[in-house]
Amino acid sequence: MDKLIKLLITLALILFAVGCSSTGTIDYMVAGVGTESGNAIWGRSVVFDDEWGIPSGAIECCYGETRATVSVYDQKFPEKVAVEWLDKSENRIYFGEVAIDKNGYKLAKSLPYFTLSTGEVFKEIKPYLIVGMGESGEIKVWISNTPSAGFTDRVLHELGSGQAQWRENK
Repeated sequence: MDKLIKLLITLALILFAVGCSSTGTIDYMVAGVGTESGNAIWGRSVVFDDEWGIPSGAIECCYGETRATVSVYDQKFPEKVAVEWLDKSENRIYFGEVAIDKNGYKLAKSLPYFTLSTGEVFKEIKPYLIVGMGESGEIKVWISNTPSAGFTDRVLHELGSGQAQWRENK
């Protein structure tokens, strides 16, 4: 009987730990990149958890926003992102990795409604995972309920930040 009770307690603790996990699979989200306005760069790679990535290419705007996006289906919410980009104005290749806050999954699942410029409340919320690359090598990761500023009730939660290293572009 004692073994059965210990087994049940152990099983309950395992189920509790799994249920309280802060990461999980996102059915659908949108991912994209941005940079500070006036900072034209060429995104070379954006890879999440060494498993999946998003194309980036030419990026000229906007920090905390994304205009070029990719749809992501049935992926585990990422724990880190590795990025590399070329800044032609400085002839530098920036590269770095940033840890993503584990609370990002919970935030992505509970993003609030926002209001369109027409006054209509938009209720079909998609999490936007946004990676920002700054002109001095800053890396930021945000989660938002909209792709860009200009919406009423927009939220933008920072999930991680770091400083990229650089090397000369040869």
